[in-house]
Amino acid sequence: MADGAPWYRYAAAPMVDQSDVAFRLTTVKYGATATWTQMYHTQDVLHDPLVSARARRELELGQCAPENLRADGLRASQIVQLAGNDPAVLVEAARCLEPWADGIDLNLGCPQTRAQRGHYGGYLLGKKDWDQVEACVRALMEGVRVPISVKLRLCDSASDTIPLAVRLARAGARVLTLHARHVAPNRRRAGPAKLEYVHELVDALHAHQLHVSQPGGHTVVVSNGNVRDPNDVVANLTFTHADGIMIGEPLLVRPDLFAAACGRGAEPVQVLSTFLHLSAQYPTAPLAHVQQHVRSMLRAWPHGRETRRLPQLG
Repeated sequence: MADGAPWYRYAAAPMVDQSDVAFRLTTVKYGATATWTQMYHTQDVLHDPLVSARARRELELGQCAPENLRADGLRASQIVQLAGNDPAVLVEAARCLEPWADGIDLNLGCPQTRAQRGHYGGYLLGKKDWDQVEACVRALMEGVRVPISVKLRLCDSASDTIPLAVRLARAGARVLTLHARHVAPNRRRAGPAKLEYVHELVDALHAHQLHVSQPGGHTVVVSNGNVRDPNDVVANLTFTHADGIMIGEPLLVRPDLFAAACGRGAEPVQVLSTFLHLSAQYPTAPLAHVQQHVRSMLRAWPHGRETRRLPQLG
């Protein structure tokens, strides 16, 4: 399904403790054209040897893995997501991982309490921080060689999101992924995503001559939210006019969602078998995380009908 698709068309979202290389390669097997790593905080990359070593190992394996090839023979892009609020520190952390990355993504959506305490992620969306956020994007654009992207949520006043995103595009962001929900106090989803703002962002980039399809333009929009089944993938892209779509938690249950959207889905037992094979081949994730992946994928099985086949998957 990825034949001829731009690298940002079908993106596997960054998910804490779930975006390990085996899972990301599984999504590539079933149609993803790009995968995001989990969010890494700049301080962890620079000062925690275990975190930095694991991040590098995951990226090295993903870069070299023959399974990281799309159906059209192109290599799927792997994007490193970083969180932080200091331009110089972001650049330093990005340079540590840049040799194995196809892009660096700035997180402006994390709703966790840790992000609130550290003042990063979704807590940088207030207008008082816009200059700082823009400085972060400019510093990354000037400090690394790979493209810079930003994943953001809606600002407290949703209408503020569009002018902020336009500023980030002017600062050099090549991809703007909009998860069209607010930062929820309980860190979970706060109702359906407001996809009309994704559509509005696409229109705004065109109005400002910033869209990649226009002379001198360089930015694309990726939509994130409101996808539960293959039909939602098509409906989202049709409604928003976005250049790509990113899927997070629903992909944990059905890593083949992108392929299924084009009528090329796989049986749940086949998908799980693929993941287990890749987990054995690229054993970077702790066993507990592998088990969580398996539990998630079993939710796609029809009432446990196929669970009797689990002993054959070893």
